[in-house]
Amino acid sequence: MTLRQIIGGIILLPSMFAIPLVWLSGAILHFYTALIAYGLAGPGWWGYVAAGGVLMLPVIGQIAVFIGAWSVTGNFLNGYSEWLFLWLIFVALLFGLMALGAWIGKTEKES
Repeated sequence: MTLRQIIGGIILLPSMFAIPLVWLSGAILHFYTALIAYGLAGPGWWGYVAAGGVLMLPVIGQIAVFIGAWSVTGNFLNGYSEWLFLWLIFVALLFGLMALGAWIGKTEKES
């Protein structure tokens, strides 16, 4: 085992253990999105429909809530979009770290 493979493993191993954090934080963000959708649609029947729609269609629901919160507040960066962007940055950094560890750890035979 070369030094390059050891360094790649040191970088890759902790980032692989962080994948359950992505799942957990994604679930939390998903339920937060449903709460925001309920609040944007208003209490009552339409609030339940909006929250149920977000829970059934996660990505489409998050995009719709992002656009809805943007139109209601008038600001691109609002309370919901900040959490959404922070989560996306966290996931991108994690996968970037995993790619870096895999790239550093590859052997010369694989190149």
